[in-house]
Amino acid sequence: MTDGVRRRVILKTVAALPLAATFGLLISPFLRYLRPTLKPLDILGQSDQPLAEPPIPTFTDKDFPDPWTCLPFMFNQKYLEYNPEGAEVRKIPGFIVKLPTGDVVAYSRICPHLGCIFNFVKDPDECAKGYNFKPAGPVFACPCHLSVYDIAQAGKVVSGPAPRPPRKFEVKKVGESYQVVALEAGSIA
Repeated sequence: MTDGVRRRVILKTVAALPLAATFGLLISPFLRYLRPTLKPLDILGQSDQPLAEPPIPTFTDKDFPDPWTCLPFMFNQKYLEYNPEGAEVRKIPGFIVKLPTGDVVAYSRICPHLGCIFNFVKDPDECAKGYNFKPAGPVFACPCHLSVYDIAQAGKVVSGPAPRPPRKFEVKKVGESYQVVALEAGSIA
């Protein structure tokens, strides 16, 4: 190799180093996007997705004597955070309801429109008076902006400005009891 060719190879290598460093710095955020973890470049570490924190809300068949029995509960959800404790526990209000089909479903009480706490309204006439909509049966209804969700249709928005149904909880039947074990991923709005 001549001195001119050797110098060109060295200069090309030196010029490529900043480009290689830039791509190297972009890999970590891209990997965190694909698989969120607590620490950068911790590809094999625990995911930083929120998890249920004890106590797990538990109900029995005796708690639901009739169809449309609705019970409020609080669900503790643990979020990994960059704070001295390493986590934050948030209390999420919910309703668990026994449907006429015998199924038991649970929903977050946080309205997906702007985050208000909604109510369970069993009487359609009461809903018509307070929320300007007369449903066919019991519903969830938000007092802030009058969104109404039909529980019999998987929380479908039947009135108001809400963009989608409320987030569902995963309910697991263990023997004679129902446990609320996880919350559907997503945000309020």
